[in-house]
Amino acid sequence: MELPQIGKHCQLDTCKTLDFLPVACPLCQGTFCAKHRLPLDHTCSQWSSIDRQLIQCDVCQHLIRAPETENSSPEASLEKHKESKCKLYLYPANDTPKMNRACAIKGCKDIDPRVGPVHCDGCDQDFCLRHRHPASHVCKSLIEDEQRKMKRKIDAQEKLAKTFTTTTTTEPKKTKLKTVPVKTKNGGMVELMKMKSQAKGSSSVPVTSRMYLYVQCPKASSLESQSVYFDKKSSVGRVLDSIADICKVNNKNNTLSPTDPERLELYKCPEMTILNKSSILEDVLKNLDTVLLERQGSMVLEEE
Repeated sequence: MELPQIGKHCQLDTCKTLDFLPVACPLCQGTFCAKHRLPLDHTCSQWSSIDRQLIQCDVCQHLIRAPETENSSPEASLEKHKESKCKLYLYPANDTPKMNRACAIKGCKDIDPRVGPVHCDGCDQDFCLRHRHPASHVCKSLIEDEQRKMKRKIDAQEKLAKTFTTTTTTEPKKTKLKTVPVKTKNGGMVELMKMKSQAKGSSSVPVTSRMYLYVQCPKASSLESQSVYFDKKSSVGRVLDSIADICKVNNKNNTLSPTDPERLELYKCPEMTILNKSSILEDVLKNLDTVLLERQGSMVLEEE
């Protein structure tokens, strides 16, 4: 308990109540609860032997008795007692020395005389209720605890460093799609004119709207690379369908999930970037570019 000295049991055999503010009988010196504090309430053994000049103050509840040198009635003694703010004629005389109310904190004198000081085992000093906690009076035990914790932490770190050797983690090797060589030689007008004479495509595409590309078919196709022209205003998805027909490849993109390895994709070479099917052809490609049609699961990865 934090305050083990507080409270006593009433000494009346029929009560024995624990009272945190017990009252000591000035006659028999017994300790009683508030209910049995008066001599008649606990059948005081010394009451009959006490001078009948005693009277009880109804303000402070103490017994009052005038000195024998003063020939005054109990009632008159009680009046003088009250006028002295309950300090005169106390019986028995209060010879108990005053408690030192000074707290160990400099300038604090708040120790409650009814409770007494609270002793701190950490620094072996006495404090009032307000400064009883170690954190309230900056107890030296707190500093020692922190130093012990830091020492344990350092010791644990040193032990771990000796027990477990540090392992160097190797970063995983980066991979990329294996590049496909392009067919363009110099990209000049001569090559374009030559390609126009050889390229295949739909005659319905206007000459001014034609874009000439080198098309590489999938590995599963028996056809070699071909020169083909498309309408540059068409979408990449529509061009992919046309290339699949040219390469005679079974195209089931409309029934396959985006991550299915059998899904066909159109790659721009040599960057090997997948072309967005919703993009317009002239926005992502130009004349003499090389494109590869291949299934996702068939693309070969190489280390960088």
